[in-house]
Amino acid sequence: MRFLIILGLIVFTQVIFTRSFVNDSSLIFQTIGWLQLLLFLISLAYLSYFFSQRKHNNFKKGFTAFGAFILFGVPGMMYLVPGLLFQVSGIENLKTIGWVLAGMLFLGILVGIFYGRWNWKIHRIQLSFPHFPEELNALKIVQISDIHVGSFFNNHAKVNKAIDMINSLEADFVFFTGDLVNNTASEMDGWEPVFSRIAAKKGKYSILGNHDYGDYVRWEEDHHKVENLKRLIDKHREIGFTPLLNESVQLENDIWLLGVENWGKAPFRQSGKLTHTLAEVPDTAFKILLSHDPSHFDLEVLETNIDLTLSGHTHGMQFGIERFGIKWSPVSFRYKKWAGLYQEGKQFLYVNRGFGYLGFPGRVGIYPEITEITITKG
Repeated sequence: MRFLIILGLIVFTQVIFTRSFVNDSSLIFQTIGWLQLLLFLISLAYLSYFFSQRKHNNFKKGFTAFGAFILFGVPGMMYLVPGLLFQVSGIENLKTIGWVLAGMLFLGILVGIFYGRWNWKIHRIQLSFPHFPEELNALKIVQISDIHVGSFFNNHAKVNKAIDMINSLEADFVFFTGDLVNNTASEMDGWEPVFSRIAAKKGKYSILGNHDYGDYVRWEEDHHKVENLKRLIDKHREIGFTPLLNESVQLENDIWLLGVENWGKAPFRQSGKLTHTLAEVPDTAFKILLSHDPSHFDLEVLETNIDLTLSGHTHGMQFGIERFGIKWSPVSFRYKKWAGLYQEGKQFLYVNRGFGYLGFPGRVGIYPEITEITITKG
């Protein structure tokens, strides 16, 4: 229903946007208007055809269709307000302002497709806890999340540069917080040498995200889905990560790491068993939780004494602004905690913006992230 509402708004805006061009006295602007409308309709038809085919593994065609739809459909929405005001007032400058805003967004999306999705950023966070073991002061953790390897289309060279960035941080531990693939374990085939390069001094641990279970595929037999998940978990081990499936492990001294399976606000699956995962962990221990979906923090984690939770899942919607003291993305309407560091009392949540991308083959304003977290006693 939400998708249909958004689609309806885009189409409504497109009508107003196109009229502003074709009714202009300039032949050049009329041509631009008809050309833009044609490209919009082609992208919409291509997108509709792709989804009707239900080909879940043909990511390149699907992402191309979605990317084209966003590129040719969304910028016109910037024209809506000034365009309506122009219709009422007849002030030509309002029409010009609308065109300029739409053009700027068009260029921004274009840059996001060809550059933004490969523009990894290192976010550095420092946290202090009074009960953190003094002998482990300045423990360095690197978090990555939402790789979605099936979206990279064999761009090994670009991803290798991001791996080099991870390794340059010389982390004690590397934690991966889920969504290794889009749908199936086979997406990892050929990528093992790349992600095996990720280095950590003391260990690498991982969990599953909602896309890792194969829930978005129509499997011919149920056992194929089970086999796919088993193979994916084996892929985690093959690239050097220890998967935690509702399990806890003592990292060293009094630091414990907990990893739960995906637990998200409906309609996402709730396979995480936090109480079970905590069962063998000393109450006084310093606890780090890996949980893919940040909604888990408010709905269950706050009822515990877990010190730090690391999540991902939202991707920051791959679209937004984090400049000039402004931090906003449309995903904030669904997730109150959608990117960066949050604190509730003595407990912290960090939401990683994602290493890869899904659906829209780009990132506009919200760039792929590698997180460096340094923990000290204080």
